[in-house]
Amino acid sequence: MFENSIAIFPYSYICMGYKPRGGEEIMNKYESVIIINPNLEGEAIKGLIEKFSNLINTDGKLDSVEEIGKKKLAYEVKKNKEGYYIVFKFEAKPELIAELERIYRITDEVIKFIVVKEEK
Repeated sequence: MFENSIAIFPYSYICMGYKPRGGEEIMNKYESVIIINPNLEGEAIKGLIEKFSNLINTDGKLDSVEEIGKKKLAYEVKKNKEGYYIVFKFEAKPELIAELERIYRITDEVIKFIVVKEEK
């Protein structure tokens, strides 16, 4: 009955890491901007960058890390008027993003973050 039918999977299945017919794994390009507490010392900032870089490299590939530095925020975030900006550009499997955002949320030094999938 279903011999000639084609299995069509919703896009959400692909995003959750299901492999397409060829067997290759899906790796998307992402950009993540985090704003950390501006009162941190240089070594603490380097430690956070290393922590997040290692997490990204476990299930993806880090392309670049750009430290923008201290900037004034448009509005107060967690009683801070300034923030230290860091931009990560990387390729990763979609399931890594949920874990990365979870780690951002529980890291006290991170006051704001966003992860965006880059257009192809």
